[in-house]
Amino acid sequence: MNFRYGVPVTFDTFGGFYHAGSIDRPPRKAVLLLSPIGYEELCTRATWCALAEKIAQAGHACLRFDYPGTADAIDIAGEPEGISDWLVAARQCMAFLRDLHPGAELVLVGQGVGASLAAQLGPECPGIAATVLMAPAVKGRSYLRESQAWSRMVTERMGIGPDPLDHSGYTVAGLSLASSRAAAIKAIDLTKATQRPAAQVLLVERTQMSRDSSLGNHLKTLGADVSSIDYAGYEVIMQNPTVAGPQLGTLARIVSWIDDLVTAPMTGVKLSAKELTPARPIAGPHYEELPVRFGPDDRLFGILCHPLGRRPAAIAVLANSGRDYHIGWGRAAVEQARALAERGVASFRFDAGGIGDSPASAGAPAEVLYSDEQLADMRHAIDYVAKLDAGPIALVGRCSGAYASFQAAVQDERVRTVVVINNMRFVWDPRETVAEALQSAHRTIGGSVSLLFSKRSLRRLLSGNLRLKAPIAFVSKRLLQIFSLRPSQILARRKLYGEGHRRFQTLADRDVRLAMLVSEGDHALGEFQTYMGRKGARLRRYPNASISIIPNADHDFTHADARARLTNALCDVLAASPR
Repeated sequence: MNFRYGVPVTFDTFGGFYHAGSIDRPPRKAVLLLSPIGYEELCTRATWCALAEKIAQAGHACLRFDYPGTADAIDIAGEPEGISDWLVAARQCMAFLRDLHPGAELVLVGQGVGASLAAQLGPECPGIAATVLMAPAVKGRSYLRESQAWSRMVTERMGIGPDPLDHSGYTVAGLSLASSRAAAIKAIDLTKATQRPAAQVLLVERTQMSRDSSLGNHLKTLGADVSSIDYAGYEVIMQNPTVAGPQLGTLARIVSWIDDLVTAPMTGVKLSAKELTPARPIAGPHYEELPVRFGPDDRLFGILCHPLGRRPAAIAVLANSGRDYHIGWGRAAVEQARALAERGVASFRFDAGGIGDSPASAGAPAEVLYSDEQLADMRHAIDYVAKLDAGPIALVGRCSGAYASFQAAVQDERVRTVVVINNMRFVWDPRETVAEALQSAHRTIGGSVSLLFSKRSLRRLLSGNLRLKAPIAFVSKRLLQIFSLRPSQILARRKLYGEGHRRFQTLADRDVRLAMLVSEGDHALGEFQTYMGRKGARLRRYPNASISIIPNADHDFTHADARARLTNALCDVLAASPR
């Protein structure tokens, strides 16, 4: 069993990753990571992976996991009872670590709401040696107000309005928060705790402007030995999952603090009591899912979702979009995988190297999006599903994932269907940077103008609550690009045009079904029109290809109803007769 990158483990309705730490000697500490939730979790997934790896490299065992109803965990039927199931899951994980390492001292590390859970669990669980609270949700009311602010900031940055189905305002980036969970979080106030979370506490606090020293002072009055460091780069991490990266300096200081903790002698203690059990499938109402490591040295990670009790008609490989890890923006990939299973189609949602739970290879470029490295990992995923004998293989991707899926389909004859969603590039222009491609993906000129002149925006402008700089700057830059093309640039684009049609023809010659799904008004429509004409007349050259326009949807399908319409369209394509 390869422990280098974290071994997938499963519990009853959720899973996680176990990092063994020292292989040649028993670890003196076992560390449980309690993640943040929602948008904060999406942005910090890479940070959480890096922290777990660094803890293990220091010789300590480590476990990180998904809370029930979040990420890859099975969805909750009905309204959850507050956050009690999250606490139950955390207790299961603590028992897991104690079974594997009964002689090791337990350390809890939490961020955001996860830090609040760690502070609550510490007093009720004897033997907690220390607790690390990273950017803790000190007061639930403040946390929920900040969530509402993040919701507005994210939608404004993308040039869209709030989700009309979100009546609480707590949905951020398509990730919702059940009302019962919000009520339980609202009741949190760590400054009123009556017991310390552990004898030793490390506070990893945000910048001076947002720091609340009341928690540290209160924990000291409870008898805790409190240390504190800055959470350098927290605000950068929270800007966007695609540009967020682990703040290695902060993580190194956390690991050093854990490493330096004074531990009690382990005399007369059995150091190992249980062998690690390989991950088992987790069953939902009509599907079962299995987390797997695959590829060279088991470096890559994915979730195989299979229809429960029947043989699948086909299998779809779901690629990353940007650096959103394998659950997808708004958890779209999870929704799609389970909806496909209901229609009899298996799926494999996975992380390419350098994204989410898949570390980058040793020779990977700094930017893996739109790179040959990403295409190589697509081939590794195809290799994995081809061995399953689960039916014809389809590739599915949005934005950068659409590009990778399209190129892999052109190159690999095992692929029978490819679905590209809001594909911004059929051929990569080496003169363009990834940052420019990503910037253009999330706004359209029409969308930005509509945002500026909508009734809601005009009301907010008059009240001083609307920032105009981003949409105005975007419109100006795009118009300048359109009307300032030089002859050499036009010639280069003609070469790209010819290469694009060569790739379309390759798929047509192999009778590979090509389905293009595009949000109404998205830049991807312009990319389509570049090759197929303004009215799509040249599409008739390729009888294997089709395009469908999805109305009232942004580039990322952020709002719940837009994601549902995308999922339905995807299911209709993939559940059709296999090719």
